[in-house]
Parts: sequence; C-alpha cells; structure tokens
Amino acid sequence: MRTQVLIAYCTRSGSTAEVAEAIGKTLRETGLVVEVKSIAEVDAIAPGTEVVLGAALYIGHLPKEFHQFLNRFEAELGKVRPWVFVLGPTERERKQFAAAEEQARKELGKHPSLHPADMRVLGGKFDPASLKLAFPMKLIMKVPGNPLRKVPATDIRDWEWIHRWAGAIAEEIAARMCVSPMIR
Repeated sequence: MRTQVLIAYCTRSGSTAEVAEAIGKTLRETGLVVEVKSIAEVDAIAPGTEVVLGAALYIGHLPKEFHQFLNRFEAELGKVRPWVFVLGPTERERKQFAAAEEQARKELGKHPSLHPADMRVLGGKFDPASLKLAFPMKLIMKVPGNPLRKVPATDIRDWEWIHRWAGAIAEEIAARMCVSPMIR
C-alpha cells in the first residue's frame, strides 16, 4: 500500500523523534498509512503524499540539516501544505513560547515556497546526559564552571495535546482525500 503520510524529522537527542513517532501512531490509529523517518532517510517524496515535518530549535535556529532537507525537496514541498512542529522551550513560560514561535517562523521564512498548513511550537525536552555533541562541545561541557552543567533535565512535551493535534491532522487529511486531486 502506498504511503499516505510521511513524517520526516530532524533530531539530535531523540526527543523530536519521539514526538514524530507519537504523531505517526495517532495517524495510524485513524487508518492512514504512515512512514516516520529521519530526514536523512528520506530519498523521495511521492506525489500525493501528505507531509508532517519536525525539528527542534537550538539557540533560536533550526538545524542546518533541516534547512538542507527543505532545500533538497523544495519542489515537492512546494506542492503540498505540510504540517510543521518545532520543539522549543523547556520551561512553561508564555514569553518563551512566543519567542520560539517568532524564531521558528523566521527560520521557515527562509524557504518562501514552503506554505505550512499549520506550524506549532511544542514544549521540548532538555537532558544534558543525552546530548550528542561534537568533540569541542563535549570537552566544554566537562569544564566545571560551565553553566549548562547546572541546567536541570526537563521535559514539558504535552503528549495529550500532541495526540489531539495529530487527530486534527488526520481529520484534515481525510477531508483532503474526499476532494478531487485536481482541486487540491
């Protein structure tokens, strides 16, 4: 059976992958055929495939490899209206969510042919123990005075909300499937 929905994500410590899998599970429960893949595993986006994209903001920026993915599949993504989720703040402060949304929109704005059906900033997860850092940063993290060493692990991902959002995506996909492909 042909994939109806592709969920492509970029992750560094696994948090975004967990959200992508949760969205995929919810969509599958509605009867959709779903593939959940790291952006590095995506070779092509078949015509007619619905797309959900996910990444996290790191110091106000989407990862370089996420931008490369958007550039690589610019033509395909320009023909669909993908849903985009961005993991951001690790504290439940409204101003942090507003700032993260502004940054995410600015980052996505670098791709003028991308017109998301919806873009949501979700609470994120920070666990210093699970960070996958390049050599120089690994060394810096071990320095006793590094303030990042004092940042506690947090996880404010709202799984109930993520499930509801995925359900809304499934409803919209079902409505799109009822419309002739010529109209879409």
